[in-house]
Amino acid sequence: MNTRKAYTAATVIRDIQRGRPEKALKSLEKLFRDSPDNPALWNLKGIALGMLGEHEESLGCYERVLASDPSPAVYWNNKGLALQNLERYAEAEKMYLQALEREPESLEARYNLANTLQSLGRYEEALTYYEKVLDFRPDHILTMLNMGNALAALKQYDRAIATYLEILEICPEYPDAAYNIGHTYEEQGNQIQAADWYRRTLAIDPNYHHAKEQLTQLKG
Repeated sequence: MNTRKAYTAATVIRDIQRGRPEKALKSLEKLFRDSPDNPALWNLKGIALGMLGEHEESLGCYERVLASDPSPAVYWNNKGLALQNLERYAEAEKMYLQALEREPESLEARYNLANTLQSLGRYEEALTYYEKVLDFRPDHILTMLNMGNALAALKQYDRAIATYLEILEICPEYPDAAYNIGHTYEEQGNQIQAADWYRRTLAIDPNYHHAKEQLTQLKG
């Protein structure tokens, strides 16, 4: 790859990182003229299309990538994400397992697999993978949040609340954790504690719609 092409490829990656998928796709068009079958470029196109919500088209890119080069775990993970976004969870699970076969320590594949298992209602299995992520990244807030959700789904309410409280220790201004505590208390029929935590959520984010709604219902 010559200097100009390398610069263009770096620009694509930078635009994706900065949330500018449309610009990334325009730059990719130039690169495809000389390298129409390059799997790395098709992978980047899949990412950009996924950012735009074009998940079917994104999936097509990853299928083309894997037909050309099935070795990198990241390609399987990205195909899994496209399938997950299309709510094709059973297929997504298989892709993440393929990614983990190639890269057993991949935190991204473990996290995505856990979320997929939760979407399939397999909460105990999801917890196993969330815990594996937290073994390496104990402060990964999204993992902790989703782990709390899985625990709540299993009616392990005390553990769920404890997990959400851990998030607030790391990031006191994280409204989703405060809201989920309120929701967990409400599921247990504890309306006083639920209302208190919905108010705390609104203190963090006055525009948090679900907290407003739930608080209004409790008052009614």
